[in-house]
Amino acid sequence: SFNLNGDLIGVVAGDKVYGGEMKKDEWGLRPIPQVGVYQGMIFGNLDPNAMPLEDYLGDMKWYMDIMLGRSDGGMEVRGLPQRWVVNT
Repeated sequence: SFNLNGDLIGVVAGDKVYGGEMKKDEWGLRPIPQVGVYQGMIFGNLDPNAMPLEDYLGDMKWYMDIMLGRSDGGMEVRGLPQRWVVNT
């Protein structure tokens, strides 16, 4: 687990797995240079020079608006997590 500063503060069974040799200070979270939000979804980009999210999404925004804006109550995702890669 991580604290609010992104420092690693705990690993499940860390002492048993790493024998106390894990240097937690070397495994903190990296800052994400660009973070964008679209339709309630959070996108992170590690490239500080990347184009803004809405520009990157381009015409895909139309499809996302249809899929995610079907009801005033929003969208509930059930089941296992999925990873989508969309070429726009």
